[in-house]
Amino acid sequence: MSAHTFNTGQSEAKQSQSKINIQPRHVKFDFADIQTPFFYQDNPCISAVWVSLSASFPLGEAEFIKSTKQFEHNITDPKLKAEVKKFAQQEAHHSLQHRRLNQAFEATGYPVTQLEAEIKKELLAREQKWSIERRLANTVAAEHVTATMANWALTHPEHMAHFPESLRELFQWHAIEEIEHKSVTFDVYQHCVGRPALLRWQYRYFLYFHFPFSVYLSTRFLLKTMGYKATKADLQGLHNFLFGKGGMIADRKHHYSAFNKKGFHPWQIDDAGLVDEWQMKLEPHFV
Repeated sequence: MSAHTFNTGQSEAKQSQSKINIQPRHVKFDFADIQTPFFYQDNPCISAVWVSLSASFPLGEAEFIKSTKQFEHNITDPKLKAEVKKFAQQEAHHSLQHRRLNQAFEATGYPVTQLEAEIKKELLAREQKWSIERRLANTVAAEHVTATMANWALTHPEHMAHFPESLRELFQWHAIEEIEHKSVTFDVYQHCVGRPALLRWQYRYFLYFHFPFSVYLSTRFLLKTMGYKATKADLQGLHNFLFGKGGMIADRKHHYSAFNKKGFHPWQIDDAGLVDEWQMKLEPHFV
């Protein structure tokens, strides 16, 4: 299939399969409590991992929107069309809030602006080299990974408790919206592209190579530029955070691997209840 040929003959069942309503929310957070660069249990590695993720969100989510909306005119399901619009609204506001958060990180000494410049170069090169089908497949892969991380964040408040309050609540708000719209790009891909082999390949590429390698390089760049060399204790703390009991990767292995199963759909992992639970807790921040 060429970069401009679409599979629009899919059945209606291949279009929107979202389980819950997507609700764009505007929020307001005060990041005055982020006063030290090593905000997560005084661990530079864990802290820098989260800074690297936040640094990637504004440009990354703009790419998610763009790669999805390139197929918008091929969607025939009114429900899916409306979901794409709400997905874009949510992602745009995520970008805005993370730009504000990144300014707070920069104020503590992180070279976020330099990192964003490198991310921009990478995305521009990808736009020139990749087909629009592959870019959408990559977005679908990233959306599943972020939705899995969101599920972890909302089910492990004991780990999230170590963040400064504003940062914790921003990530929790971001998490409920990632869960709400987690099937939108998947459904667009199924309806407009319908190439499962490409999607499975891109997901494995993203999950096992691109995403972890990018986070590693970004985290290393942040700490090195700040003149900090991680100790064995720092690295052990990061390992425990990711792979220890309740760790962000170890505890959700079954969610990450589920994507590769034949006939998978994001809402086979039904975590709609987390949205109901946490939007009530975070409502004071909605404006």
